[in-house]
Amino acid sequence: MILVLGILIVLVAGFIQGLTSFGFALISMPILAKIIPIQEAVPIIVILSICANVVILINCMRHVDMKKIWILVVSSILAAPLGTYLLVYLSANILKISTGVLIIMFACILLLGKSFPIRDAKVAFIPVGIISGLLNSSISMSGPPVALFLSNQNTSKDVFRANLTAYAIILNMITLVTYMYSGLLTTEVLSYTAWLIPSMFVGVLLGIKAIKKLDDRLFKKIALWLIIISGIWTIISSI
Repeated sequence: MILVLGILIVLVAGFIQGLTSFGFALISMPILAKIIPIQEAVPIIVILSICANVVILINCMRHVDMKKIWILVVSSILAAPLGTYLLVYLSANILKISTGVLIIMFACILLLGKSFPIRDAKVAFIPVGIISGLLNSSISMSGPPVALFLSNQNTSKDVFRANLTAYAIILNMITLVTYMYSGLLTTEVLSYTAWLIPSMFVGVLLGIKAIKKLDDRLFKKIALWLIIISGIWTIISSI
């Protein structure tokens, strides 16, 4: 029964990931962490996320702008120690609530049709990467800042998915290496992952198929609503 529930939730999370290129952990983590130990759930989700993103990247590789992606990655890595510092000296709940509120507010503004496009997007990726890195190392929430920035720039769905996916793969690969050295990739983790990978692939492929039927405007709305949900969940989890 536990395995069946895990397969179903990973199928749904894979579909959302294939559709928007983010949200896999948001959908799968709350349930998987309830049915298997958190020390196993986290690395499983990271491995599945990498696999899902590789499939998505193959689908939209030609839209990746690696010059901007590397700016994000380097900025995030440089900011990571400061994020850990914040977590040590500030309450995690305060960080989650304040981040959740800001994410919801900005996403709502964009949903209302207001945006503040930045002319020099390449330079703007530096502070976006810093914020993403801070949040990733403090409360494991690297995706929403980048997704909000891309939405604010009125980025097309293909470029949005490609750049967010490439960025996520690099960050997750770095995370996976730390898990290897920490001994978190146990036999149980690899066994669970092997059972869940097929449903993840099915979900992702269905999401990729569904995205073809969405125009840029509807895609942006779905992405923003998912960001709002992530903000709400972040606040709830801190209470």
